[in-house]
Formats: sequence, C-alpha cells, structure tokens
Amino acid sequence: MTELEELRYFEHQCLEMARQSTLPDARRALQILARNYATAAEILERRAQSANTALAQLFRCLRL
Repeated sequence: MTELEELRYFEHQCLEMARQSTLPDARRALQILARNYATAAEILERRAQSANTALAQLFRCLRL
C-alpha cells in the first residue's frame, strides 16, 4: 500500500467510525481527523503531480 493509499484508507476508516459513533464529540473529532488525512493526501497528490511535471520538463530539456 502506498502512502497515498494509506492516507485515503485512514480517512475512510475515520469517516466510518464517525458515522457509527453515538457520541457527538467523538464523531466531530473523527471527522476532523478524517479531514486532516484528506488534506495530507491532497498535498501528497499535488507534490507528486509537481514532481512529475518537473521530471517531464527535465526530460524534454535533455532531449533538445
């Protein structure tokens, strides 16, 4: 499992636990934790896209 997959998995798990929770404070805390995992996953995806773009530009420059 990649780091991105792990983050998405933990996000999903937190949301599922929040849905099942009968305690409002616990539910809210789990929702916040899930959002933090989602944010981390989004940042990781953006960095990967940026790295791919930079590598593509580098390879284009090297071919010239």
